[in-house]
Amino acid sequence: MEKTPSSTPSVESIAEIFSALGQVSRLQIVRLLLAAYPKGLPAGEIQKELGISAPTLSHHLEKLRQVGVLQTEKDRQWIWYSVRSEALKQLMEFLYAECCTRNHVVVLEGSADDSDQGCCA
Repeated sequence: MEKTPSSTPSVESIAEIFSALGQVSRLQIVRLLLAAYPKGLPAGEIQKELGISAPTLSHHLEKLRQVGVLQTEKDRQWIWYSVRSEALKQLMEFLYAECCTRNHVVVLEGSADDSDQGCCA
């Protein structure tokens, strides 16, 4: 069953997503689909681009879909996969929440002159 990201994800659900992304092929799939955002790509094009066998690709796509990173849309005989931007936004918000509340852990380029503003400038 496909998960849909909630407005306030639990630490456990964030960990599930990071775990799913902790595999080279899955990261490559997400990056490829980000490049094809918002429409995404059908599985055949992902397979052709990344050189992953169909059964292996199917496994990776299903895992990413289960944790809510990908969404699917059927168009005739093709299933299109695209990145669910809300899931990625939640991951980034989770990582940056602490640096923007108490600690300015990351200073983004362009904000180096104004270090008081940190990553949230």
